[in-house]
Amino acid sequence: MISDEEKNGIWKELEEKSPDLLKVFMSFKNEDELKAFFRDLMSERDLREFAMRWEVAKKLDAGETYEQIQEKSGEAMATIAKISRWLKEGTGGYKMMIDRMKGDGK
Repeated sequence: MISDEEKNGIWKELEEKSPDLLKVFMSFKNEDELKAFFRDLMSERDLREFAMRWEVAKKLDAGETYEQIQEKSGEAMATIAKISRWLKEGTGGYKMMIDRMKGDGK
């Protein structure tokens, strides 16, 4: 089981280092603004990592096995397992957004 500190502990540190970061994320007016900011903020590797994690989370939610995901994506089993753990025991963010993208969420 993932502890509450492990789930949410990072936010205190981030808010101390960058108090307005979450406000920045909430302020995008359109996809182009988000893309421009994320491209400046993150490396290409970071962006690819985010995309991979999102795709793995969706595949796990859809019932694909670790083996199926690894075969299609080439991702390490340990990475897939970590994403699965956060999907099941995390703060609910993956599931919330998966449902939202399916039209099932708020």
